Amino acid sequence: MGTLLPNSSGLFERAIEVSYAQRWETLAGAVAAIRTAKLVSPPPSFLPFLVYEYGLGELTPYVPNLYTLIVGREGVNWQRLRGTPASVKKGLGWIGYTATMEDAWHGRAYWNSTQLRFPTLPAADHPDLERIEGITALSIPKRSNLRRGVFQYDAGAVELDGARIEESLLERESGVAVTSAGTLWSFGRMTSVDHLLTEAEGTSIGNWIVPPEETGLKWAEMTYAWQTATFSWAENAATQRRSLMAAWFAGQVIYATLKAGNGSVIGHRRCRAVQPVNLKVGGVYEFAGATYQPTAGGTSVYIEAMTDFEDADGITAESIELTIGAALVEGVPPGRLWLTDSELSGGHPIAFTPSSLPLRATVREQLQFLVRF
Repeated sequence: MGTLLPNSSGLFERAIEVSYAQRWETLAGAVAAIRTAKLVSPPPSFLPFLVYEYGLGELTPYVPNLYTLIVGREGVNWQRLRGTPASVKKGLGWIGYTATMEDAWHGRAYWNSTQLRFPTLPAADHPDLERIEGITALSIPKRSNLRRGVFQYDAGAVELDGARIEESLLERESGVAVTSAGTLWSFGRMTSVDHLLTEAEGTSIGNWIVPPEETGLKWAEMTYAWQTATFSWAENAATQRRSLMAAWFAGQVIYATLKAGNGSVIGHRRCRAVQPVNLKVGGVYEFAGATYQPTAGGTSVYIEAMTDFEDADGITAESIELTIGAALVEGVPPGRLWLTDSELSGGHPIAFTPSSLPLRATVREQLQFLVRF
């Protein structure tokens, strides 16, 4: 092997070179092992030092697995992309998320803000939102701020500059802050229940007509008002029955009730839509891929409730149902939408449906019921 030392080297340097030259084969294997241990599969004891060497310490509170940052030089590559949408994509990928960045309009006073739109609902509020927030804040430009995160439920602010109702709630976009940085999170989730009213349910609420025979409905035996008969007399008796029973629901005060696994009531939410409907292309209500239109003489009933942010948090709703005929307990404000079990009395349950909804402060639950007869 030729010498690698310069001509100016002395006897001592040359002697050391000769002594090590006899062990090059052994040392070559060690060099390869060190490189592999550092970049491919470093032992756990290496990680704190590698994180320090690469300057990745600020990411460690948000990335639970440090191997993610080291193996394949992922952390180093992120640093080279930092300040771009690509760095946000890479950083969120470390914790299993993807999102689209939506920057504020450049003409706004808060032009340097951005929001994340998620294709799926984040799995949990804590610690996931802190991690998403932290990684995004480190990935976007220094002068930018993460303002909001959105999935499904997205009510934007209305611009009312110069109007009488400026600074009202209409100028606030939807969302709630649950992290120390104050980022807004606005998530929605839909649950749909298709229910065929049973005789026991109909009898309990006072809305049941025995399925007619070929002779038609027996009006003398019914207690329905004539003005509810908004159908053509040429309709068959079965359609007339469904229309009458659907019309009974109009004007009823109905609550969607969420219950825990032991049967205790988590809360009641007043329904915001109770409409007799018929199936129609382009209808205003969408249910299970079909659309329905409110119609006089509708043969089904569309009922919907939506919880608000922070109505319930950290509880799993094991079942949902509709409560009909309940009354507010004395002293409860009539406009209150979310009620505890002690604030509502009486009522009859229908459309009981098992569920598994982990209720969260950041998620508005949209509960849809299509009641058939």
